Amino acid sequence: MPNTSKNPPLATMSDIFKQLSDQSRLAVLHALWEKPLFVNQLCQKTGLTQPNVSHHLAQLRSMGLVKAEKQGQKVLYSIADSHVFSILTECREHVEQGIRLD
Repeated sequence: MPNTSKNPPLATMSDIFKQLSDQSRLAVLHALWEKPLFVNQLCQKTGLTQPNVSHHLAQLRSMGLVKAEKQGQKVLYSIADSHVFSILTECREHVEQGIRLD
């Protein structure tokens, strides 16, 4: 196994995949796929509680996967950039093709 402490890009990639490995965070990203949403809308779409959604958004923001834009007293969340869409699209296509790593 490579020593990621000597290879910062690998360490960062690993951290991103750790964030994407959580089903709740994937649900949040999936909900944001179509359009930016406020926390209450994310709660409705995902079935997660507000504290849970906020926690996952903070995690996703820390890795640059989600961005936030203040609108009045609310914050509108969206997927940060097209790279996130690409990663999720590739993974979705992989799953839909029935390819498993068992």
